[in-house]
Amino acid sequence: MQFSPIVATILLTVSSPALVLYYSSPILAQAPTPTAEERITEAIMLNNQGEGIVYQDLVGLDGLQVGLELFQQSLAIFKQYGAKAGEANSLVNIGYVYLRKGEYLKALDFLQSALDIRRKLNDKENEWIPLSYIAEVYLNLGDYQKSLDFYQPALKVLQELKAANPQGYNYTTSETILLADIGSVYFRTGKYSQALEFYQQSLTIQKAKGDKSGTAQTLNNIGVVYLNLGNYAQALDSYQQGLKNLQECCSTFYGTQAAIFNNISGAYFSLGQYQKSLEFAEKSTNIYKKLGTGEYKSTDEQAIKLLYNALGQNAQALQQVTNRANVGDAFGKDSFQFQGAALNLNNIGQIYFSLGKYDEALKLYQQALDIYKQNNYKLGLAVAFNNIGRVYQNLGKYNQALEFNQQALANYREVGDRTGEGVTISNLGQVYQKQNQYDKALGLYQQAVAIHREVEDKISEAATLKFLGDVLAAQNQPPLAIAFYKQSVNLTETIRQSLRSVPTDVQKSYTETVSERYRRLADLLLQQNRPAEAQQVLDLLKIQEVSDYIGNRGTTTPKVTNRNTQRGSSATVAVTPEKLPLKPQEEQISQKYSAIQDQAIALGKELTTLRKIPPQTRTATQEKRLAELVKLEQTTNAEFNKFIKSPSVVALVQQLSATSGQENLNLRQLNSLRDNLRQLNQKAVLLYPLVLDDRLELVIVSADAPPIHRTVPVKAAELNQTINEFRDAILVPYKNSKTPANKLYNWLIKPIENDLKQAEAKTIIYAPDGKLRYVPLAALYDGQNWLVQKFVINNITSASLTKLVNQPPTPSNALAAAFTKGEYTVAVGQRQEMFSGLEFAKAEVENLAKILPGSKVILDKDFNPNATIPQMNDYKIVHLATHGKLVNGSPEDSFIVFGDGEHATLRDIENWSLSNVDLVVLSACQTGLGEKSANGQEILGLGYQIQLAGAKATMASLWAVSDGGTQALMNEFYAALKAGKVTKAEALQKAQIALLTGKNSEFNHPYYWSAFILIGNGL
Repeated sequence: MQFSPIVATILLTVSSPALVLYYSSPILAQAPTPTAEERITEAIMLNNQGEGIVYQDLVGLDGLQVGLELFQQSLAIFKQYGAKAGEANSLVNIGYVYLRKGEYLKALDFLQSALDIRRKLNDKENEWIPLSYIAEVYLNLGDYQKSLDFYQPALKVLQELKAANPQGYNYTTSETILLADIGSVYFRTGKYSQALEFYQQSLTIQKAKGDKSGTAQTLNNIGVVYLNLGNYAQALDSYQQGLKNLQECCSTFYGTQAAIFNNISGAYFSLGQYQKSLEFAEKSTNIYKKLGTGEYKSTDEQAIKLLYNALGQNAQALQQVTNRANVGDAFGKDSFQFQGAALNLNNIGQIYFSLGKYDEALKLYQQALDIYKQNNYKLGLAVAFNNIGRVYQNLGKYNQALEFNQQALANYREVGDRTGEGVTISNLGQVYQKQNQYDKALGLYQQAVAIHREVEDKISEAATLKFLGDVLAAQNQPPLAIAFYKQSVNLTETIRQSLRSVPTDVQKSYTETVSERYRRLADLLLQQNRPAEAQQVLDLLKIQEVSDYIGNRGTTTPKVTNRNTQRGSSATVAVTPEKLPLKPQEEQISQKYSAIQDQAIALGKELTTLRKIPPQTRTATQEKRLAELVKLEQTTNAEFNKFIKSPSVVALVQQLSATSGQENLNLRQLNSLRDNLRQLNQKAVLLYPLVLDDRLELVIVSADAPPIHRTVPVKAAELNQTINEFRDAILVPYKNSKTPANKLYNWLIKPIENDLKQAEAKTIIYAPDGKLRYVPLAALYDGQNWLVQKFVINNITSASLTKLVNQPPTPSNALAAAFTKGEYTVAVGQRQEMFSGLEFAKAEVENLAKILPGSKVILDKDFNPNATIPQMNDYKIVHLATHGKLVNGSPEDSFIVFGDGEHATLRDIENWSLSNVDLVVLSACQTGLGEKSANGQEILGLGYQIQLAGAKATMASLWAVSDGGTQALMNEFYAALKAGKVTKAEALQKAQIALLTGKNSEFNHPYYWSAFILIGNGL
């Protein structure tokens, strides 16, 4: 904690009223030799001179030494003449100097002496100052409880003074500082809820005062706490609010901007947004460079002070399991530049590490380590050692990885950072896991989970539970591995629910970052013949993929409503997914494991408390107990192995193995899904493919049989290559696409042919995975026929989001809009694209209007957002014959073009009202495999967003079909709908078969008829 020079000067004046009296006496000038009054006046001047040096901005060690000598001279004079108030004042100043120099025990001696004097003088007005500095000393010594023991009475005294004299000395400013300092202590001990409480109190006072700069600093601290709690949305919101306050009040507070940029960088890194993380890290770096060269000379004293405070309170420590920011570290005034520079090196190194650029990362980490060594900053050393250890681990240099992680662990323990300690122990577990030393890894993970739970580090806990599952799977203990994977996934779901209001590209990145946990769990469940549970895991992942891609701004529990007008009822399906249920045996295993963890947590807390006591002040009893606890902690390494081998757990695992494949688990979602399939009365089955690195898994759910799965021995690389070949062939009307289409059939359909036959399936409800979303299932070829000739096909985003209700539509009207002429350039993001009117679009919508009486046609400039969107909900069908582009990336990159050149992105669609609409048709959309990382989320995103706006289903093309082909298919589709007694999916099947088998061979190729897919409730 640091007080501003102005505050210090006022405090000194107020604390020594007698000295002021002596100083103002006219007798002083008349004395021929130095009198007591003159000597005391001299001491006051020496003291003030020292304060002018020590409390100035950017004071270095030389300045601190000069100030110390002046304070020592003044102290000697005050003691000589018994001027106790002055003596206390000088003692405080000397203690402060030693505090800033890092000589904490010396600081403690002087500050305690000052406190004793002020208490004897009953000097309540100034008692809180040495109390607060003593608290800061103990904070630096890592004795957090003692730090609180002094901070809390300091705050109490200050608040009493403020209550007695609200209009007097500016107690409010000091109160906010003390509240923040106490919050930082709680943060350092992992008590995030208490930390948040004190920061919120500080924020309330600052907002009431209109203190925007202080508000910015506290919002930054609050953001750091939220980040450590895994509440990324609230963290980013706090950071952005902090930046906004700075812009409104003090744009030259460069240091505070740099600190917040650093923390935003870490938040984006945690979410897998490496480019954004790098962007903010570089912004921060540029500020520190300019501060270092003196370019920002216009920075005033208050800005510099705030810079110190911001960096002193918000050092960000990037870790292996998660990027964790720290608040409350007490830095000297001369340390802000080294700290900022080192943070940036670590941040950017972390980004290079995640991109696989290990050499670049190692260079940056080493530079940060050198800076921390020069300044003997223990927490920074721990972070740098940890990061370097991770690089060596990924390079397969395990001895070096162990060495650096052990050094990190020692530093974390020395400063009492339990969160960092837990993360590092988990890192060590991973190093041993890489070397197949599973027993050692399990013991370390056991320790790590206990610490994660102790400090409420949910992010790290979810990751370490997944690592536990990995080891157990490697040890051929799948039932136990599944139990721990489920705990990891459920905890991950809790974290992801807090992401609802962050930018959608951030949500998507986080989903991709943790999706391996879901896929690994589903993989293992299928290996254990537990397809019912696997289906729920897959559904959970698909929900997150699509909702995270689109995002749900402005609502935390968005709903998709599907109407059933025949029955006069409505069904609402919540996006928020349920957690995965545990089998009874898994529940018992979890409870037994938690009991072990509770013991480990209690042990760890006692050990941490003793470690915080400086070695030189520990009693013999404390040293003995510390040794005992260290020994006990080491024995916990073997506890997990004892746990998994205990008779009770072995019996539970045997029960799980014996019941694999049996439905003794109450899956409400599965039962609801079966009811849906029965009510459809269309012989429908649900098909979930899961693309794994080494194979393809097919999960099939039918109305009257348990879920089943079939394993297909095709690797993801070969499957994706065939998808590319299929797309290359089908997009050219004269190319033969049957060969890749047949390969895909053999992988996706042939393995389940008998299952489909036994279920008497006529309809396939399809929830594709990954790049399979770019393939229309209708265009698979069995060697003689296309799949569309055998089955009705209906795509869905996920079963949980779709209420499937059988409602054969009666002839209805449509709003038919078309972009038929003109050329427009559409600017989206960083790109611009030219679009021309569609030649056949006018005939397409006019024919539609003839087929469905009561329809309305809108063309070109009349087809604009302002005129069109408000009319949509007046019609059962909304048909848009215009360009649409579905692009891998964020929802803002995908769009629909209106007839006047305006466009609507997928993000804009969320504001449309389509509650009365049965079907939205986009007849000229196109998608592309594009980037290597493309996985088709934009396709699901389109269907999901329109469904979210209220419409039952969406029909869209996966590529841009010729105008003539589109018109021909649409004519057949609407004619089938008008005939009645068919569903939307059946009408699409009839239209596709009509083109496929029609006399006009021009449209027989699947390029023309297979491009269109139906997403949502088309049944």
